[in-house]
Amino acid sequence: MNFIKKKPIFFVRLLLILISSVLGFLIGKEYWHNDFLAYVGLLFGFTIGFIVVTLEKSMENISTRKILSGGIGLFISLYVVNYLTYKLFKTFFTSGLLGYASYAFINFVAGYIGLIIGLRANEEIAALAAKSYVGESLNGLSKRELNSNQSDEIKIIDTSSLIDGRILDVAKTKFIEGTFVIPTFVLHELQHIADSQDPLKRVKGRRGLDMLNEMREDKNINIEFIDKDYPKIREVDIKLMALAKEMDAKIITNDFNLNKVAQVQNIQVLNINDLVKALRPILLPGETMNILIAKEGREKNQGIGYMDDGTMIVVEDAMRLVGTELEVMVTSILQTSSGRMIFAKINYDRERV
Repeated sequence: MNFIKKKPIFFVRLLLILISSVLGFLIGKEYWHNDFLAYVGLLFGFTIGFIVVTLEKSMENISTRKILSGGIGLFISLYVVNYLTYKLFKTFFTSGLLGYASYAFINFVAGYIGLIIGLRANEEIAALAAKSYVGESLNGLSKRELNSNQSDEIKIIDTSSLIDGRILDVAKTKFIEGTFVIPTFVLHELQHIADSQDPLKRVKGRRGLDMLNEMREDKNINIEFIDKDYPKIREVDIKLMALAKEMDAKIITNDFNLNKVAQVQNIQVLNINDLVKALRPILLPGETMNILIAKEGREKNQGIGYMDDGTMIVVEDAMRLVGTELEVMVTSILQTSSGRMIFAKINYDRERV
């Protein structure tokens, strides 16, 4: 019972294959009245069940919208072909094995064509929706041309920055000015992530779309969508760099790899993480601050606290004071590749007062 509770999907798949095998055996025995052919029916039923389960597992990474559009195309094609051909070929289809085989083949071909048309229609509808979204966005914005005289003010925003969301706050403060450009292929990638079957990716994609809508609705933020793509290029990062070179623009990103590759190609990159690091408060040995001791440290008698930006503070003799807010004095600062670490001690003079 515990196994069924932990893996109900696996149990259902196993049950489906078992029922399919038993039905194949019973049908073979009832129809042919032969034990050998009954076992052939068992094997046939097992094969069908296994194929169904395999197809179901392969659909885990396919969006519900694609499955729905493909299913609608399959249903319509099978309905139409049976409606048009059943009366016309009724006599032929019921006259022997060749008739059944021909009827099954026509249905298979019709179903396949309907499925492919449905899947392609889904892609075209998604593309039209994206273009409609871009068109609506452009109607409420300035439609001025992005010429070379304005190129030093153009910033192309990538998907990672929109998902991160901090670009909205930075734009509102006017620390980064100019025109924010969203290419169509970035919007498509964001929509693809929002339609993902992975719950985490889906949440990230929707968050990025929400950030984009907030930026679009803010009248103080100049944002423009451009219907630009590079069909021969597959990777979005390479498309971004190609567009940045063409427009002589900067790229706003949080992607470490894109940051490095763009710098190699002499493309200016604005990284929100670098901005956050630069804005961290500067602390010197001897300065004091209030800190909450969040947990015990690795070394003896050490307590760990954190600043608002996530910087770790190691406090001496604070292991037994977890959950207490203390005034501490900075003793030293250690800068590492992953960030900085501050060492401090309890300001006993203040605590005594």
